[in-house]
Amino acid sequence: MRRISLLLPLLLLSCRGTSQPSREGERDWVRTVEAEVVRPSTIERRVRLVGTVRGENEALVFPDMGGRLLKLNVREGQYVRRGQVVALIDRSAPGFDVKPLTVIAPASGYVQLLVRDVGTTVGRDKPLMRIVSKRRLKVSVAVPEAYASKIRRGTEMYAEGIPVRVSSVSPVLDPKSRTLPVEGVVSGPFIPGQSVLVELVVERRDSVKVLPASALVGGVRKGVFVYGGGKVRYVPVKLGLTTAERVEILDGIDFGDTVVVFGASTLKDGQRVKITLRESSEPSSRP
Repeated sequence: MRRISLLLPLLLLSCRGTSQPSREGERDWVRTVEAEVVRPSTIERRVRLVGTVRGENEALVFPDMGGRLLKLNVREGQYVRRGQVVALIDRSAPGFDVKPLTVIAPASGYVQLLVRDVGTTVGRDKPLMRIVSKRRLKVSVAVPEAYASKIRRGTEMYAEGIPVRVSSVSPVLDPKSRTLPVEGVVSGPFIPGQSVLVELVVERRDSVKVLPASALVGGVRKGVFVYGGGKVRYVPVKLGLTTAERVEILDGIDFGDTVVVFGASTLKDGQRVKITLRESSEPSSRP
């Protein structure tokens, strides 16, 4: 019994000795976060739409008079030359034998058939086909009314990621769809009639202070943590243009400041941290 009583204080001292470094280690532990140096950057807001690729020079082919489609002299995708006979129209009536009417291609290009069935009744108001030139292509897109005032010639857009400049803007909205017809000349592996994803730049700011949205902390009143001297300090900020991924900072920080961009949500004002610097990301493409 006496031996046990002598060993017990030694065990307690041993436990106390091993726990002390752990508590000191906890006090010495410093969290590592990711940060960016604020530099002049670009932020833009894009709206995603579906556009259609067309030939810059297109011609609809109409018969000069109504009748029944007697024969198509061309097939889908065939190249035709201006002046070539592309179809015959039967204008005969009971008791009258009338020579078939020839339909002439008004331009050179590739055929897109709009009427395919022989015997179909056609008229001067119904095109038989479209003739498309592939030398220069354009992408057409209908811009919602809400963004119409932001679009002008030269506005940037992207067709399947390929940069395009708006070359033509309708002066009026389409009264039925309440959209603004817009076109841009496009180059790339496209074919007339193809549907393409279009991203239209509706707002853009250059040489401004931009941070990832993950840098923001707080509720209604947003702020960021600025790093300096091994510690972070909380700074309220005023926001400008905002996208899903990036935010423009109007006030609160300066160019050259080092701001925590990942891991900020659990920091406290004055907390000691270590930082890993990362390069600023590209302008946002999300709405």
